[in-house]
Amino acid sequence: MGRADPESALSTARRLYAPVLPAVGVELALGSDAAQHARVLRLAMGDELELFDGRGGSARARIARVDRGQLTCVGITPRVELVRPYRVTLVQCVPKAGKLDDLVRMTTELGVAEIALAYSEHCVVRPSGRDEHKLARPERIAVEAARQSEQAHVPTISPAAPLSEVLARVPTAAYRAACVERTQRPLPTELHAQEVWLVIGPEGGLSAGDRAALSEAKFDSIALGPTILRTETAAVVGVALALERLGRRC
Repeated sequence: MGRADPESALSTARRLYAPVLPAVGVELALGSDAAQHARVLRLAMGDELELFDGRGGSARARIARVDRGQLTCVGITPRVELVRPYRVTLVQCVPKAGKLDDLVRMTTELGVAEIALAYSEHCVVRPSGRDEHKLARPERIAVEAARQSEQAHVPTISPAAPLSEVLARVPTAAYRAACVERTQRPLPTELHAQEVWLVIGPEGGLSAGDRAALSEAKFDSIALGPTILRTETAAVVGVALALERLGRRC
């Protein structure tokens, strides 16, 4: 195993999330999460760091003040934007409690653009009036995963909706695939699209009704290998394969 690059390690350690990036010479007050990171990393006034906004933008800044609940920075370089050349949207049928955290973390590290949560017939978790309020935790996990993995983009996490409603949002030009157990067809080696929408079923798999809806929405049924994968494993493998296929053109 090779030794880590000290400069790369320093860059990752001094990388913080800021929804809005400061202009050069302008102060920006960040909240308690940034202040906590600064304390853990022993950052002090005058230290430089990289700020990223989760939408592809980044800028260098210098710490002006570190208080108990706030970190204040001053912008020292203009915003630079990294444009995403392609997109993978993961349509994840809502898994049991605890699995979503790991799923969000790992697919964010890979570079998923959106995680669209969906209710399918075999979902153990059922719709609730507080679904939108349950996104705060996975959104925090996505931000931290993007920070640590040096991703320029933080994925959008959409509130859970019936699978049929999620399928209705798929752009016309996107390649559409659903991971279905005991299917022989693999994900195509060449994807002639800029965007992929990938459906992963819940622990109980996709029902006959779900499969009919996917077929009507023109989703290809694909396999991720010869074995049956857990829903969280399938999500990670599927996103990784889709990104790899799309990246072959770049």
